[in-house]
Amino acid sequence: MEILLNELSFHNQFESFEHFQNGALIEIINFLDLQKSGKSTVLKKSDIYSKKVYQNKSLHEILISKDKEGKSDEIRKLKSQLGSIIYAPYWDINKLCCGESKYFYQKENVNDTCLAESFERESNIISISPSNFLLDELSVSKNEELKNIFNFYSFKSLLKKQYETNIVSFDFFCKHFFKGTKLNFSFVNVNESFKHISTKNEEEEFFNSFKMFSEMEWNDIIQQGGKGENKVGLAYQKYHDQEYFKKYNPTNPIYKFRTTQKYRVFGYRLDDTFYVLEFDLSHRLSD
Repeated sequence: MEILLNELSFHNQFESFEHFQNGALIEIINFLDLQKSGKSTVLKKSDIYSKKVYQNKSLHEILISKDKEGKSDEIRKLKSQLGSIIYAPYWDINKLCCGESKYFYQKENVNDTCLAESFERESNIISISPSNFLLDELSVSKNEELKNIFNFYSFKSLLKKQYETNIVSFDFFCKHFFKGTKLNFSFVNVNESFKHISTKNEEEEFFNSFKMFSEMEWNDIIQQGGKGENKVGLAYQKYHDQEYFKKYNPTNPIYKFRTTQKYRVFGYRLDDTFYVLEFDLSHRLSD
C-alpha cells in the first residue's frame, strides 16, 4: 500500500515540543513502522523539512536543535526517528500531478501538494492530529473530476483498514494494534495460536476479548477469576500445568483468560504487561 504523508497537516499548530511529541510524533513513528515491515510505503514531499510545527520551528530546526529538548535519552531517540519523517523516499522526485491542471480541496488550490499527487496516484493520505485534515476522506477535484481520497490520522485506523483488505494478517494486526498496551504478542507461538484460528468470526471473537483485556484495569481482570460456576467475564486464573510452558522460559507463572466459552489464551504477567504465548481452541490444554 502506497501512502503519502500530508505535509499540509503541519501548520504550526502545536504549543510545544512535548505537545507534538506526545501526540503526532509518536503516531507518525507507528505509521513508519509499517513501512519497515514491507506492508506499506510512506512517501513525503522533499520540502517537508521546512514545515512549521510549533512556535514557528520547522521539522528541520527541531531535528538539529541542541536545547533542552534534546537532553533526555527518550527525546534523543524520538528526534532520531524524526529523521525518517524528513528523509526519502519522496513522491515529487517523479511526481504525477500536472502543473497545467488545477487541483482544489475545499475551494483551495492544492497544486503541487500531496493532495494533488494522491489524486493522480490514487494513493491514501496520512495526516497528523490535531490538524485541519481530520476527515476520513478528502475530496479533491481536478478540472471537473472529483475523487475521494482515504485519509488516516490514526495509526490504528490504517492498520484496521489493511487488515480488513487482507494486506496484513490477523497476527500482524494484533501485534501492532495492541503495541504499548497491557497485551504483548512479542513471544507468541504463531503456530500454536493464530494458526489455529480458521474463520473471520473467530478472529473477531479473539480481537474483542483482547480489546476488553487491554482496556481493563488489572484489579478488575483479577476479580474476574474463579472456576466452574464461579467463572465470570475473562475468567482470569492460574494454569494448572506450569510444566507445559517451561519451553518458553517464562519469568512468571502462566495464567489464562477466555475469549469465549470454548477458547482460551495463555501467557504470563510481568509488571503491567501480559505476554501472550499460546491459544487453545480445542480444549487440548483444558484443566
